[in-house]
Amino acid sequence: MQNFVQNAVVLTDGDLIFYYTGFSVDDGFLVILNGDYHLFTDGRYYEAACEQANAKVYLQSETPYQSFLKENGVVKVGLVYDYTSAKEYESLLSQGYSIYDYTSEHNELASIKTSDELSKIKTACEIAERAYLNTLPFIKEGITELELSAELEHNFKRLGAGVGFKTIVAFGKGSSVPHYKTGSVKLKKNTPILIDFGCNYQGFISDMTRTLFFGEPSEKFLLVYNAVKSAHLKAFNEIRSGMTTFEGDKIARDELDRFGLSKYFTHSLGHGIGVKVHEFPTLSPRTKTELKDGMVFSIEPGVYLEGEFGVRIEDTVALQNGKCVSMMTTDKDLLIIKG
Repeated sequence: MQNFVQNAVVLTDGDLIFYYTGFSVDDGFLVILNGDYHLFTDGRYYEAACEQANAKVYLQSETPYQSFLKENGVVKVGLVYDYTSAKEYESLLSQGYSIYDYTSEHNELASIKTSDELSKIKTACEIAERAYLNTLPFIKEGITELELSAELEHNFKRLGAGVGFKTIVAFGKGSSVPHYKTGSVKLKKNTPILIDFGCNYQGFISDMTRTLFFGEPSEKFLLVYNAVKSAHLKAFNEIRSGMTTFEGDKIARDELDRFGLSKYFTHSLGHGIGVKVHEFPTLSPRTKTELKDGMVFSIEPGVYLEGEFGVRIEDTVALQNGKCVSMMTTDKDLLIIKG
C-alpha cells in the first residue's frame, strides 16, 4: 500500500478510452495515474489490447480497477461527467472516493487536434465526400430514404471507412426536421433532399450535410437555399481564432436575419468533431468559449419551415493560422437533379 495519497482519472466511455490509448473497447475502464495509462478490460479484448493499446493492460476479473485505485493510495477520482454513467459515479462515491469533474481538462486537451488527428479527420472528410459523389447517380424517382442511406454507407465501406453516425436522409417535408428519422418515404419529382452524413476513419469522424433538389425548385426554396448558403460562407470567411463561440454563431444568425429567416434557425451553428461527432466546443448563442487554432468543428446553418422543407449546408472545418480551412471541396451551389 502506498503511504501517500494520489489523484487519478477514471474513464469508461469507449471513445474517450480510444482517444487516450488508441484502442477501441466497448467495455473497459481506463485509469490515468501520474500520466500513465492503465486499461482494465475482459477476455474478449485482452489479447488485442496488449498488442495495440498505448497502456498497461489488466484483466478486470483478476485485477479490478477498484483494487488498483486502493493499492495506489488514490483518494480523489476525476470523471468526465458528460460521459460517465450515474451508476459508475455512485459506485465510486460509495467506496469513499472524493469525485471531481475532469471535463474541462479533457476538453482543453481534446479540442486542440494534433497533426496526426487532423490528418485522420481530413481523410474521413475526403472519404465521406467521395462516397457522396459516388452515391449521386443512384438518386432516382421511387427510391426510399433508407435505400439512399444504405447506398451512401456502403460507399463509405468501399472506400475504407466505417459509418461515423446514423445517416440522415430526408425527402420533402421531412427535411424540415433537423434530426429526422430516415424511413421508407419514396422520392418524388419536385422534392428537396437533405443528407446529413459522416464516416469513421481510424477512429476519427467527419460530418457533412448537403441539401439538393430533385426536379424543379420553387422560388421560395431557392430564396431559402441562397440565404443558408450566404450564412454558411459568411461564417466560414469571418470566423477567426480568438473569437468566442457566441460571436461565431452570431455571424451566421445575423446573415439569416437579413433575409428574415433567423427565427427558423433552430440549432447551434456548429460543434466540435473528433473521436465523437459532437465534441467541445459548441458554437451557439449560449456559449462563450474562445476559438483556437487546432480546433475542428462544423459550420452548419439551417432554415426549417415546418411542414414544407428544410435547408442545411454543413462542412467540417479546422482553425489554422487564425482562420477556417474547410476539409470539404465540393462547392455550396444548389445541385439540381432533373430526374
